[in-house]
Amino acid sequence: MEKLNNNIIKSRNLIRFLYNPKKYISDLIIYHSNRIVRKLLNSEFFYTIDNFLPQDIFIVGYPKSGNTWMQSLISGLIYGIDTRYLPDKLAQEIVPDVHARKIYKRFGNINFFKSHHLPKPEYKNVIYLVRDGRDALVSYFHFNMKLGIQTSLEEMVKEGKGLYPSKWHEHVEAWLQNPYKSNMLIVKYEDLLKNAVYELQRVCEFINIERDTDLIERVVKGNDFANMKKKAEKYGGLGHKNWLNEKGKDFFRSGKSGTYKNDLPDHLIEYINHEAEYALRYFNYIK
Repeated sequence: MEKLNNNIIKSRNLIRFLYNPKKYISDLIIYHSNRIVRKLLNSEFFYTIDNFLPQDIFIVGYPKSGNTWMQSLISGLIYGIDTRYLPDKLAQEIVPDVHARKIYKRFGNINFFKSHHLPKPEYKNVIYLVRDGRDALVSYFHFNMKLGIQTSLEEMVKEGKGLYPSKWHEHVEAWLQNPYKSNMLIVKYEDLLKNAVYELQRVCEFINIERDTDLIERVVKGNDFANMKKKAEKYGGLGHKNWLNEKGKDFFRSGKSGTYKNDLPDHLIEYINHEAEYALRYFNYIK
């Protein structure tokens, strides 16, 4: 009986193949791929990227607000890694990007994630990064240009074209409202530039770990702007396929604050100042 059933299955598969060989082969690839994925997910290491635990911590920020920088800082801080030699690919494993990954590995009871999302109920513990929206927008514009996304500054500022997941002020105001009552620490990009050691001490307190000042200083030094660019060159770019090899260096533009004054025309600065006035005033970006 078993032999007969096998022969019937083989005959059906042959008919399917002869009727539409392209679809048959495509279905076969998908079937075996799904088997491999299921096998991976059944292991003790791999989880789907939306599989979080209540104690997990999310590094959230509007794009170009220091998110990649914080990924590397957190990796060194948590696991004592000498960040001078930490390639972005490893930082991406330790602090996976929810937008770039489908599966991830857990390294401990608490896992860290990088995200640009607006508030989500499953994001129960959040380190929220905020940067002057005018600087973030200019950096975002150059980021889009490197990826071949053709949007003008005018379109980005006024129409929100080429922006994800929203305009800057909408993102900041949504997280200030904190609708799901996340346990949240706010870290300003500009404060990280001025005194990263102090800001990482705040992060340690928030995530309830103890790290000596010497380690924090080494983590910061290994992740200064010059070293981030050197690592991108040394290790073949960043972890994402869009930023491999030489492109990896281009990901890091200047890392400074206040440069929007040289890049944004006055009428667009005025537009942003008016539209995003609440968020800009809240963080003392305008008085």
